[in-house]
Amino acid sequence: MNQTRISVCALALSLLFPVSALAGVTLKAINTHSYEKSLYEAAAKQQIENGAPVDKQAFSVKSDNKVLGNILAGQGFNANDDNVCFVSWAAPDGKIQNLVPTIGFDNWEAEVCAGTRAVGVLADDKHSIKLAVIYDAQSPNASAVESVIFSVDTATGTFTPDNALTAKLGSQGAATLQALKTLYRASH
Repeated sequence: MNQTRISVCALALSLLFPVSALAGVTLKAINTHSYEKSLYEAAAKQQIENGAPVDKQAFSVKSDNKVLGNILAGQGFNANDDNVCFVSWAAPDGKIQNLVPTIGFDNWEAEVCAGTRAVGVLADDKHSIKLAVIYDAQSPNASAVESVIFSVDTATGTFTPDNALTAKLGSQGAATLQALKTLYRASH
């Protein structure tokens, strides 16, 4: 009987609190207005014209109640006037530390960015948080869903692309964070 009560309580708590909240990592939506100028300037340094934050895709990242930084999905245009996307990371003080061109560049240079679907926590442990950004992308002959994965060091707040994990999971077509999490768990 007690085991049943414990199971029912655990189920109720899991429905009330997202798994990421129980694990100590939370994302909180932030207002991007104060980032518009600095994102525009940082994007221009990466040959992205008119770089701007994507509406409702910017979040403060907290681990164990400590703000590690802010992740901001962005969009703009390349030299050919194609839609491109990027991700930036700002320190807790608001200064942009890193801007990573994604769809329209490097491994995705043949694609244009049709939109940002989601930004979220893929996984976390004591030392690292995996954040994922899911995009709608298009090439001349097809449409695709692409994911780009980043790591945040919980001790330093350093934000870096996880190229190996992105290569492994990014083109699997996961259209939601839940689908991407399922692929991640199956690969580990």
